[in-house]
Amino acid sequence: MESCMVANWAEDNNKIIRKYFEDNFPNFQLLEENVHGPYWGIKYMKDDLIINIKGDIGFYIEIIIDGKPYDLWRYDKKVNNHTKSNPENITAQLAILSDFLK
Repeated sequence: MESCMVANWAEDNNKIIRKYFEDNFPNFQLLEENVHGPYWGIKYMKDDLIINIKGDIGFYIEIIIDGKPYDLWRYDKKVNNHTKSNPENITAQLAILSDFLK
């Protein structure tokens, strides 16, 4: 994959997450966003809760509560069926995150 195409793909992944947070979690503050080659990531915060999403060809969502990290798959094992970085899997994991946060 050309580097420009990889960067666009990684930026698109972050864009999906930004849009989801804008629509579903407007009270969360965007802390950090990065794209470096195939690596992408985005981090949000609300009070003592941090949502950290990182990926490349695969990705994961980490929830940090009072400084203690928890992987989303510990809450719902269905996450393991949605680990490849693509729009459908990102949306599926964000829906599971939404259930967790409610």
